[in-house]
Amino acid sequence: MKTTRNALLTLGISTLSIFASSGLAQATGRDNLAPNNPAMMEPALEGKGTVVFASKTQDAGEILDTSPAKLTYLFKNTGAGPVTITQVKVSCGCTVPELDKKTYMPGESGTLTVTFDPANKNGSIARNITVFTDSEQTPSETLLVRALVKPVVVIEPKVIPFESVEKGGTATKEIKIYGRTDDFEVTRATIADPEVFDIKVENKGETEYRGEMLRLSVISVTVKPGARPDNHRSDITIRTNDSRKPIVTTTVIARVLGDLNINPVRVTMGRMVVGDEFEREFHVTSKSGKSFNVENVALSTVALESKITFEPANEEKTDWIVKITGSVAYPAPRFNTPIMVQTDVPDEKEMTVQMYGQLLNK
Repeated sequence: MKTTRNALLTLGISTLSIFASSGLAQATGRDNLAPNNPAMMEPALEGKGTVVFASKTQDAGEILDTSPAKLTYLFKNTGAGPVTITQVKVSCGCTVPELDKKTYMPGESGTLTVTFDPANKNGSIARNITVFTDSEQTPSETLLVRALVKPVVVIEPKVIPFESVEKGGTATKEIKIYGRTDDFEVTRATIADPEVFDIKVENKGETEYRGEMLRLSVISVTVKPGARPDNHRSDITIRTNDSRKPIVTTTVIARVLGDLNINPVRVTMGRMVVGDEFEREFHVTSKSGKSFNVENVALSTVALESKITFEPANEEKTDWIVKITGSVAYPAPRFNTPIMVQTDVPDEKEMTVQMYGQLLNK
């Protein structure tokens, strides 16, 4: 099994640069840059610059996700006056470097070279580049980048969610790892919480995957019978013999049920901005109806200024209500932090509630 020459290409914009010279057309033997392009042959408007691209779409084709590659857009000032490129924006949020040259005289041509990085991408990808100018005729032009990205190493699924497991019970899930080299194997897999999960690797050999023949390794993850009741989330580190992707990672999530129940199981912040105030709450209850105490509730994050209170919701102390109030102090676009609940119940002295959302600048 051999990778194609396209494997050296990539996607997902990481850098952007523009360079041009008035002698480009002569150096390439193209007097008009694109003589068969009608837009290039439009008559010039007196005193006005006009940016015209030979093609607004570049397609990298079928590529792997491991190496940068460049695509080039040719353009020309077909107007009768100078034109200045004032700004370039990319849809993926990548940083655009300072441009060596921004202003082009009438008849001057140039190139816009885009470097793509398809890391962590998969499938059909399209990205926009918007070029802004001071031209009344072409104040902005939108360019399109296309590619079909194929990962060197495929992980399915990327997150392994277990159904709820009762205390003392067990359950097993499988992760499939596909590789493209002729001898691909997973050499080792480790999990961050071995007290809760067992992990085992088995290399299966060649198999068909979406119309291709790839090599398959299967990782079995098992919730141990002695796993303590809680919401468990643990990262898996997978080592392979492919030097292009020697390490890949995935995550396993499992909820082991004891007597105590948390409702809701997650605290959702939603989309908030710095300065917004919030109030959230959840209940901790005993399924058996036994009395218990919540001894402490804490969370650690600089993104929030918060106050936590907890008290029994009934006289029997079989239901406790936890309230979190405060305001957003700092942005955290991928906010995700655990709330630690401590109780006096044996084997359930510490429980975790995940708190997540999007915390943005105003």
